[in-house]
Amino acid sequence: ELEIKLDDEQVKNNIKQIEERAKNMTPVMKIIGQIVRTSVVDNFAAGGRPEKWQPLKMISYVLGYTMGKKRQAYTKKGVQTAGFQRYTAGKKILITSGRLLGSINAKAYTDKATVETNVEYAARHQFGIGSGANIKSKRGFVATPARPFLMVQTQDWEEINNALVKFLIGGNA
Repeated sequence: ELEIKLDDEQVKNNIKQIEERAKNMTPVMKIIGQIVRTSVVDNFAAGGRPEKWQPLKMISYVLGYTMGKKRQAYTKKGVQTAGFQRYTAGKKILITSGRLLGSINAKAYTDKATVETNVEYAARHQFGIGSGANIKSKRGFVATPARPFLMVQTQDWEEINNALVKFLIGGNA
């Protein structure tokens, strides 16, 4: 006669510990928020991920260089000035002043993490706005294509899942 006896007391204790830890997941949510924030910063550095953002139009560079300043982007003969060439060299999309990138913050709560910005023009860049609907320049209205920067990348999910598992089974978050 074969007799198998299962003692599930340890399993019950493990489940109870997981339930207790799940009541306040703020420590792991801080980690998850930083994982996502780092990913968003990487989106800026890459100029868009997984797909590259649409490049800026020359008018955007010209407006950024000349607006409110007494300087010219082009000579009377239509040649770019040396100052304007220096200004446009190495420019990254959405990082003209660094204000938007610098405003990306992660916040942790007991049951969620958020990554957000309080910059008023962020939504325009995240979702885009069609022609005739946003920035007014001397030449009329300028459309803004969507350049989604607040994105979790596919490769981030493994790191997020690992942090959650480690926290829930009792490891330090």
